[in-house]
Amino acid sequence: MDTATKRKLIGEFSTMKFIEQDAHDFYLKASLDPDASVLEIRNCFRSIAEDEKVHIELVDRIMNIINNCM
Repeated sequence: MDTATKRKLIGEFSTMKFIEQDAHDFYLKASLDPDASVLEIRNCFRSIAEDEKVHIELVDRIMNIINNCM
């Protein structure tokens, strides 16, 4: 893979990571909102926040593969 393609891929995955992090922060904040009185909803948001963390880890792994193996 040429350097320009590699840089483009890393840039795209960096953007994806930013979006996943932003989503994680949003759902975590929503899960902690004291005005959200329904516990099921707060727990659902907390679960989605955890899912977003997994997505961030996957994107990191992909970026490491691109950087180290290609």
